[in-house]
Amino acid sequence: MNATTHPISEQVREHDQAFNTSFTAARQLRDRDVKVRPHRSISPLKVTPWLLIQGIVLPLIFCGLLLTFKPQLLEFWRECILFWSRALDLPFGLSTRLNQAGQYALRLSGNAESGAMPSTFNVIVTTVITLIILALTFRMNNAKLPLKYPLRIAAVVQLFTLAYFWFSPSDFPYTIARHSEELMTIGYVVMLSTPVMLAVGYYILNQSLVLKVFHTILILAFFVIMVPHQVLVQAFIMQHLSVLFMPLLYICFGAVFDALVFVALYSWAVSSAPEDATI
Repeated sequence: MNATTHPISEQVREHDQAFNTSFTAARQLRDRDVKVRPHRSISPLKVTPWLLIQGIVLPLIFCGLLLTFKPQLLEFWRECILFWSRALDLPFGLSTRLNQAGQYALRLSGNAESGAMPSTFNVIVTTVITLIILALTFRMNNAKLPLKYPLRIAAVVQLFTLAYFWFSPSDFPYTIARHSEELMTIGYVVMLSTPVMLAVGYYILNQSLVLKVFHTILILAFFVIMVPHQVLVQAFIMQHLSVLFMPLLYICFGAVFDALVFVALYSWAVSSAPEDATI
Protein backbone atom coordinates (compact mmCIF):
# COMPACT_ATOMS: atom_id res chain seq x y z
CA MET A 1 0.00 0.00 0.00
CA ASN A 2 2.89 2.35 0.80
CA ALA A 3 4.47 1.55 -2.52
CA THR A 4 1.23 2.48 -4.30
CA THR A 5 0.69 5.68 -2.34
CA HIS A 6 4.22 6.95 -2.91
CA PRO A 7 4.04 7.09 -6.75
CA ILE A 8 0.65 8.84 -6.57
CA SER A 9 1.97 11.53 -4.24
CA GLU A 10 4.98 11.98 -6.49
CA GLN A 11 2.68 12.45 -9.52
CA VAL A 12 0.59 15.03 -7.65
CA ARG A 13 3.71 16.92 -6.66
CA GLU A 14 4.98 16.88 -10.25
CA HIS A 15 1.62 18.16 -11.54
CA ASP A 16 1.66 20.99 -8.97
CA GLN A 17 5.17 21.98 -9.96
CA ALA A 18 4.28 21.94 -13.65
CA PHE A 19 1.17 24.03 -13.03
CA ASN A 20 3.06 26.58 -10.93
CA THR A 21 5.79 26.82 -13.54
CA SER A 22 3.27 27.34 -16.36
CA PHE A 23 1.28 29.88 -14.34
CA THR A 24 4.40 31.83 -13.42
CA ALA A 25 5.57 31.87 -17.03
CA ALA A 26 2.15 33.06 -18.25
CA ARG A 27 2.05 35.82 -15.63
CA GLN A 28 5.54 37.00 -16.56
CA LEU A 29 4.59 36.99 -20.24
CA ARG A 30 1.44 39.01 -19.50
CA ASP A 31 3.33 41.56 -17.41
CA ARG A 32 5.88 41.96 -20.18
CA ASP A 33 3.67 42.11 -23.27
CA VAL A 34 0.19 43.13 -22.14
CA LYS A 35 -0.18 46.74 -21.04
CA VAL A 36 -3.71 47.13 -19.67
CA ARG A 37 -4.33 50.43 -17.91
CA PRO A 38 -6.92 50.43 -15.10
CA HIS A 39 -10.16 52.26 -15.69
CA ARG A 40 -9.66 55.98 -15.15
CA SER A 41 -12.25 56.00 -12.36
CA ILE A 42 -9.87 53.93 -10.18
CA SER A 43 -6.51 54.94 -11.66
CA PRO A 44 -4.25 57.40 -9.81
CA LEU A 45 -4.82 61.03 -10.79
CA LYS A 46 -1.86 63.30 -11.35
CA VAL A 47 -2.91 66.86 -10.53
CA THR A 48 -0.41 69.24 -12.08
CA PRO A 49 -0.03 72.85 -10.86
CA TRP A 50 -1.93 74.06 -13.93
CA LEU A 51 -4.86 71.75 -13.17
CA LEU A 52 -4.78 72.78 -9.52
CA ILE A 53 -5.01 76.43 -10.55
CA GLN A 54 -8.03 75.60 -12.72
CA GLY A 55 -9.67 73.76 -9.82
CA ILE A 56 -9.31 76.87 -7.65
CA VAL A 57 -9.78 79.78 -10.03
CA LEU A 58 -12.72 78.51 -12.11
CA PRO A 59 -15.03 77.97 -9.10
CA LEU A 60 -14.10 81.40 -7.77
CA ILE A 61 -14.99 83.02 -11.08
CA PHE A 62 -18.29 81.21 -11.60
CA CYS A 63 -19.40 81.50 -7.97
CA GLY A 64 -18.46 85.17 -7.99
CA LEU A 65 -20.60 85.76 -11.08
CA LEU A 66 -23.53 83.87 -9.56
CA LEU A 67 -23.32 85.86 -6.34
CA THR A 68 -23.02 89.14 -8.23
CA PHE A 69 -25.98 88.50 -10.50
CA LYS A 70 -28.20 86.70 -7.98
CA PRO A 71 -30.86 89.47 -7.89
CA GLN A 72 -31.07 89.56 -11.69
CA LEU A 73 -31.30 85.77 -11.87
CA LEU A 74 -34.15 85.55 -9.35
CA GLU A 75 -35.93 88.42 -11.07
CA PHE A 76 -35.62 86.61 -14.41
CA TRP A 77 -37.09 83.46 -12.87
CA ARG A 78 -40.02 85.37 -11.40
CA GLU A 79 -40.73 87.11 -14.71
CA CYS A 80 -40.61 83.77 -16.51
CA ILE A 81 -43.06 82.29 -14.00
CA LEU A 82 -45.40 85.27 -14.34
CA PHE A 83 -45.27 85.03 -18.14
CA TRP A 84 -46.25 81.36 -18.31
CA SER A 85 -48.68 81.54 -15.39
CA ARG A 86 -51.05 83.62 -17.51
CA ALA A 87 -51.36 80.83 -20.06
CA LEU A 88 -51.64 78.17 -17.34
CA ASP A 89 -54.30 80.10 -15.42
CA LEU A 90 -52.13 80.32 -12.32
CA PRO A 91 -52.91 83.44 -10.24
CA PHE A 92 -49.28 84.33 -9.60
CA GLY A 93 -48.34 87.91 -8.86
CA LEU A 94 -45.62 89.89 -7.12
CA SER A 95 -45.84 91.00 -3.55
CA THR A 96 -46.11 94.72 -2.88
CA ARG A 97 -43.57 94.46 -0.06
CA LEU A 98 -39.88 93.80 -0.32
CA ASN A 99 -38.58 90.58 1.20
CA GLN A 100 -35.37 90.19 3.21
CA ALA A 101 -33.33 90.11 0.01
CA GLY A 102 -34.82 93.42 -1.09
CA GLN A 103 -36.96 91.88 -3.85
CA TYR A 104 -40.65 91.46 -4.56
CA ALA A 105 -41.45 87.79 -3.91
CA LEU A 106 -44.09 85.70 -5.63
CA ARG A 107 -47.62 85.53 -4.23
CA LEU A 108 -50.96 84.07 -5.26
CA SER A 109 -53.77 86.54 -5.65
CA GLY A 110 -57.27 86.23 -4.19
CA ASN A 111 -58.29 83.04 -2.38
CA ALA A 112 -56.01 80.83 -4.43
CA GLU A 113 -53.98 79.67 -1.44
CA SER A 114 -56.95 78.60 0.67
CA GLY A 115 -58.65 77.05 -2.34
CA ALA A 116 -55.72 74.66 -2.77
CA MET A 117 -56.32 72.95 0.59
CA PRO A 118 -57.42 69.31 0.21
CA SER A 119 -60.98 68.22 0.82
CA THR A 120 -61.94 65.12 2.77
CA PHE A 121 -62.76 63.38 -0.50
CA ASN A 122 -59.27 64.16 -1.88
CA VAL A 123 -57.63 62.81 1.26
CA ILE A 124 -59.60 59.55 1.14
CA VAL A 125 -59.03 58.95 -2.58
CA THR A 126 -55.33 59.75 -2.30
CA THR A 127 -55.00 57.41 0.67
CA VAL A 128 -56.54 54.52 -1.26
CA ILE A 129 -54.35 55.12 -4.31
CA THR A 130 -51.22 55.46 -2.17
CA LEU A 131 -51.91 52.21 -0.31
CA ILE A 132 -52.48 50.40 -3.61
CA ILE A 133 -49.15 51.68 -4.97
CA LEU A 134 -47.36 50.70 -1.75
CA ALA A 135 -48.87 47.21 -1.89
CA LEU A 136 -47.85 46.78 -5.53
CA THR A 137 -44.22 47.54 -4.66
CA PHE A 138 -44.12 44.40 -2.49
CA ARG A 139 -45.15 42.31 -5.50
CA MET A 140 -42.41 43.63 -7.75
CA ASN A 141 -39.51 41.29 -8.46
CA ASN A 142 -35.84 42.16 -8.09
CA ALA A 143 -35.59 43.15 -11.74
CA LYS A 144 -37.71 46.20 -10.88
CA LEU A 145 -35.62 47.37 -7.91
CA PRO A 146 -34.86 50.77 -9.51
CA LEU A 147 -38.61 51.40 -9.63
CA LYS A 148 -39.66 49.57 -6.45
CA TYR A 149 -37.83 51.62 -3.85
CA PRO A 150 -38.49 55.11 -5.28
CA LEU A 151 -42.21 54.24 -5.42
CA ARG A 152 -42.08 52.90 -1.88
CA ILE A 153 -40.32 56.01 -0.59
CA ALA A 154 -42.82 58.28 -2.35
CA ALA A 155 -45.73 56.27 -0.95
CA VAL A 156 -44.40 56.49 2.62
CA VAL A 157 -43.85 60.24 2.32
CA GLN A 158 -47.38 60.66 0.99
CA LEU A 159 -48.85 58.55 3.80
CA PHE A 160 -47.21 60.74 6.44
CA THR A 161 -48.57 63.79 4.62
CA LEU A 162 -52.06 62.29 4.55
CA ALA A 163 -51.91 61.63 8.29
CA TYR A 164 -50.92 65.24 8.90
CA PHE A 165 -53.72 66.67 6.77
CA TRP A 166 -56.24 64.29 8.32
CA PHE A 167 -55.54 65.35 11.91
CA SER A 168 -54.53 69.03 11.59
CA PRO A 169 -54.97 70.46 8.08
CA SER A 170 -55.44 74.01 9.34
CA ASP A 171 -51.93 74.04 10.85
CA PHE A 172 -50.15 73.52 7.54
CA PRO A 173 -47.73 76.49 7.46
CA TYR A 174 -46.71 76.56 3.80
CA THR A 175 -48.32 78.19 0.78
CA ILE A 176 -47.80 77.59 -2.91
CA ALA A 177 -46.06 80.94 -3.27
CA ARG A 178 -43.66 80.20 -0.41
CA HIS A 179 -43.02 76.73 -1.81
CA SER A 180 -42.21 78.30 -5.19
CA GLU A 181 -39.78 80.78 -3.64
CA GLU A 182 -38.01 78.00 -1.77
CA LEU A 183 -37.71 75.94 -4.96
CA MET A 184 -35.96 78.88 -6.59
CA THR A 185 -33.66 79.20 -3.57
CA ILE A 186 -32.80 75.49 -3.79
CA GLY A 187 -32.13 75.81 -7.51
CA TYR A 188 -29.84 78.78 -6.90
CA VAL A 189 -27.91 76.92 -4.17
CA VAL A 190 -27.42 73.94 -6.51
CA MET A 191 -26.13 76.30 -9.19
CA LEU A 192 -23.79 77.93 -6.68
CA SER A 193 -22.50 74.49 -5.64
CA THR A 194 -22.03 73.30 -9.23
CA PRO A 195 -18.61 74.94 -9.87
CA VAL A 196 -17.34 73.66 -6.52
CA MET A 197 -18.42 70.09 -7.27
CA LEU A 198 -16.99 70.33 -10.78
CA ALA A 199 -13.69 71.47 -9.29
CA VAL A 200 -13.42 68.20 -7.40
CA GLY A 201 -14.32 65.83 -10.21
CA TYR A 202 -13.94 67.66 -13.53
CA TYR A 203 -11.65 70.68 -13.51
CA ILE A 204 -8.70 68.56 -12.35
CA LEU A 205 -8.95 66.32 -15.42
CA ASN A 206 -6.39 66.74 -18.17
CA GLN A 207 -8.79 68.29 -20.68
CA SER A 208 -9.15 71.50 -22.64
CA LEU A 209 -9.81 74.55 -20.47
CA VAL A 210 -12.16 75.97 -23.08
CA LEU A 211 -14.21 72.77 -23.03
CA LYS A 212 -14.43 72.86 -19.24
CA VAL A 213 -15.72 76.44 -19.30
CA PHE A 214 -18.14 75.59 -22.11
CA HIS A 215 -19.58 72.59 -20.26
CA THR A 216 -19.92 74.59 -17.04
CA ILE A 217 -21.83 77.33 -18.85
CA LEU A 218 -24.13 74.75 -20.45
CA ILE A 219 -24.84 73.08 -17.09
CA LEU A 220 -25.61 76.40 -15.43
CA ALA A 221 -27.75 77.47 -18.38
CA PHE A 222 -29.74 74.27 -18.08
CA PHE A 223 -30.57 75.12 -14.46
CA VAL A 224 -31.42 78.70 -15.41
CA ILE A 225 -34.06 77.38 -17.79
CA MET A 226 -35.18 74.38 -15.72
CA VAL A 227 -35.84 76.00 -12.32
CA PRO A 228 -38.72 78.36 -13.28
CA HIS A 229 -40.42 75.61 -15.26
CA GLN A 230 -39.95 73.23 -12.32
CA VAL A 231 -41.73 75.82 -10.16
CA LEU A 232 -44.54 76.16 -12.70
CA VAL A 233 -45.14 72.41 -12.96
CA GLN A 234 -45.34 71.96 -9.21
CA ALA A 235 -47.53 75.04 -8.73
CA PHE A 236 -49.86 73.81 -11.48
CA ILE A 237 -50.19 70.41 -9.77
CA MET A 238 -50.92 71.91 -6.38
CA GLN A 239 -53.28 74.56 -7.70
CA HIS A 240 -55.44 72.11 -9.66
CA LEU A 241 -55.19 69.25 -7.14
CA SER A 242 -54.17 70.52 -3.69
CA VAL A 243 -51.24 71.28 -1.42
CA LEU A 244 -51.64 67.70 -0.22
CA PHE A 245 -48.83 66.84 -2.63
CA MET A 246 -46.50 69.68 -1.60
CA PRO A 247 -44.30 67.59 0.79
CA LEU A 248 -43.91 64.86 -1.83
CA LEU A 249 -43.01 67.39 -4.52
CA TYR A 250 -40.62 69.19 -2.19
CA ILE A 251 -38.80 66.08 -0.93
CA CYS A 252 -38.71 63.98 -4.10
CA PHE A 253 -38.73 66.67 -6.80
CA GLY A 254 -36.95 69.53 -5.04
CA ALA A 255 -33.35 69.34 -3.89
CA VAL A 256 -33.08 65.60 -4.60
CA PHE A 257 -34.29 66.08 -8.16
CA ASP A 258 -31.88 68.99 -8.71
CA ALA A 259 -29.00 66.87 -7.42
CA LEU A 260 -29.89 64.03 -9.78
CA VAL A 261 -30.04 66.48 -12.67
CA PHE A 262 -26.56 67.71 -11.78
CA VAL A 263 -25.25 64.12 -11.65
CA ALA A 264 -26.70 63.45 -15.10
CA LEU A 265 -25.21 66.63 -16.56
CA TYR A 266 -21.86 65.97 -14.87
CA SER A 267 -21.80 62.45 -16.34
CA TRP A 268 -22.53 63.89 -19.76
CA ALA A 269 -19.67 66.39 -19.45
CA VAL A 270 -17.14 63.84 -18.17
CA SER A 271 -18.10 61.32 -20.86
CA SER A 272 -16.43 63.56 -23.43
CA ALA A 273 -13.08 63.44 -21.60
CA PRO A 274 -10.31 61.64 -23.51
CA GLU A 275 -8.79 58.37 -22.33
CA ASP A 276 -5.68 60.12 -21.05
CA ALA A 277 -7.64 62.69 -19.01
CA THR A 278 -6.33 61.23 -15.75
CA ILE A 279 -2.71 60.85 -16.85
